[in-house]
Amino acid sequence: MSLPSLYRSTLRQFVANSIHPRAKRSPTIPAHLRLIFDSARAIPAESPEAAAFARQVDDMVVFLRAHRIHKELVERYNPTSGMTNDERSRKSAKMVGLDYPEPFEEGVAPTMEGARAKKLKEAGEQGQGSLQTMFNSE
Repeated sequence: MSLPSLYRSTLRQFVANSIHPRAKRSPTIPAHLRLIFDSARAIPAESPEAAAFARQVDDMVVFLRAHRIHKELVERYNPTSGMTNDERSRKSAKMVGLDYPEPFEEGVAPTMEGARAKKLKEAGEQGQGSLQTMFNSE
């Protein structure tokens, strides 16, 4: 491969692997790549050093492509890969039909009544369906 095509393929893979939008990308990586490839121009075209440089650049391009594909596959087949442990635990509890317990507040003693009242308040059904309301309605 020629030096310009190696440069373009390398730059293309760096752009494809970027997590930032184009406007927020740092210009330092393309600038460093440009310096590396400018210094490679001084190497004679048919020398073993030029072949070694081309092989290393090609290996880097293959690595960047494989890294991007691996990241896409992990996101596709392991949807919890980008979640925190707490989010992952909540999702796992939901999968089996359980509610994840609310975290305790520092300095406040947890009570069953407080949790029950909070749950009823969220549901908008003040006491409906409890034993107390069943016996009070008669």
